[in-house]
Amino acid sequence: MSGKLSRRDFIKRSAVGVIAGGAMLTTTNLEAFTKAAAAKKAVFRRSGDDIVVKLSENTALSKTGGSVKINDELMLIRNSETTFLAVKTICTHKGCDVELEGDKFVCPCHGSEYTMDGKVTQGPAKDNLKTFETIFDSDKGTVTIKTESKSN
Repeated sequence: MSGKLSRRDFIKRSAVGVIAGGAMLTTTNLEAFTKAAAAKKAVFRRSGDDIVVKLSENTALSKTGGSVKINDELMLIRNSETTFLAVKTICTHKGCDVELEGDKFVCPCHGSEYTMDGKVTQGPAKDNLKTFETIFDSDKGTVTIKTESKSN
């Protein structure tokens, strides 16, 4: 043969290249996404029914506006030097996971919006997100989340 590829061979090789390249790109993006998600997961311990978050182990909370996910349903946000907010990130409309977007929570399923402290600003949700009492201990550098809901 003269070294030229037949159309059939060209298509086969191109398909293999596209599949291999796509698989590599997907793996790279998933790794980056996984690392980013892991960076926002909180390190914490339980003390009875409470959750204790050590600030030195959660650098995202080192400045005002920082946040970490405690688990799939709970987020801790630093509001100021001494105040924190723990909020359940499950939409009260149909139970979708809300996302923190700037200074509000937004439900990607049906468009409900909530303030940073969980109050409904746009429906269809009618009830506020659940929030939990937090206790900041500046001497220990910890935030304790009381797992009993303080409001709906």
